[in-house]
Amino acid sequence: MRDGILIEDANESDRAAIVVLLQNTNLPPDGIESHLKNFIVIRHPEAVAGLEFLVGSAGLEIYGKSALLRSLAIHPDFQGTGLGTRLVNRIIDVAKGKGITHLFLLTDSAEDYFKKRGFVVVGRNLVPDDMKQSIEFTTLCTSSPSMMREI
Repeated sequence: MRDGILIEDANESDRAAIVVLLQNTNLPPDGIESHLKNFIVIRHPEAVAGLEFLVGSAGLEIYGKSALLRSLAIHPDFQGTGLGTRLVNRIIDVAKGKGITHLFLLTDSAEDYFKKRGFVVVGRNLVPDDMKQSIEFTTLCTSSPSMMREI
């Protein structure tokens, strides 16, 4: 892993860079604006400005005591370095700090990755109704399995 990389809360000025990162990793950026206060990011240690220096992101959509983990992305040049695991661990800590008891996610391509981190596949009937109305469930990942981790 590269030295000097810190995980920190996202801010409004990160929105454009998060969108670019998500697009570059084939993830949908739709709907992140209203949840940006619950996003974390990783910047390259030499970053001072510019979209290319954001190397990781993860966010939460919070629905009562449940949350949807979304937009977990690592820039292709930094994949395989352990940053994804660091982001997952940190976003779980963030969720716990916000009183979240059930963390859900949807994935088309990373089911094995999340199973190794304690997530289990659950039926969509276990997902809170208000979460089922999110853009992730209604438009973006309509056929993805639901995965959950109790925290």
